[in-house]
Amino acid sequence: MQRNLYLSIIVAFAASSAALTLLHVMFPFPLLPFLEFDMAEIPDTLAFLILGPRGGVLVATIHCILLYVLGAFTIFSPLMKLFAEGSMFIGLYLSYRLTRGWKAATALGVFFRALIMLFVTLALYYVIMPSIYLPTADLAMGILGVHISSPLLIALLLVGITTLFNVIAGIITLGVSFGIYKTLRSAFKGLDFFFP
Repeated sequence: MQRNLYLSIIVAFAASSAALTLLHVMFPFPLLPFLEFDMAEIPDTLAFLILGPRGGVLVATIHCILLYVLGAFTIFSPLMKLFAEGSMFIGLYLSYRLTRGWKAATALGVFFRALIMLFVTLALYYVIMPSIYLPTADLAMGILGVHISSPLLIALLLVGITTLFNVIAGIITLGVSFGIYKTLRSAFKGLDFFFP
């Protein structure tokens, strides 16, 4: 792909991510409302599918920086989003190398996102920032009528709910992204797309 076209696509997807972020096209996860299904992940994923790992990571990194500029929930929130997308990209890349099918790519993308984020969120919730996340989880569980006294059990429950969120977010992001991607592939048959 020509360098100018490559850069134009990067700018277009970064701008789309920025617009969706500024318009706050996000939907809260009912079990933990501080987790949001962010539609700005779709341009990041499309950049990966069209341009490959470098393009996807670059657009996702620009998106992460924008979240810091706009003011994040915590200092780790944009970084967690970048880890989630990066984990998903690992699954997509492995699928590209092994099977080249969109169903396998969705499954591997979601699997890697959920698996890697399970460990990352456990570290964040229980080790790095327990003073923020554990009281929030305890409050959320209290609203649901669940009372747990052990901080480790609260953290594990919180990680389980967050893993469910990551599975659903991965399915939504990849489902919409592959739908758009297929349309773009048929519309621009002469363009060299990364993902087959």
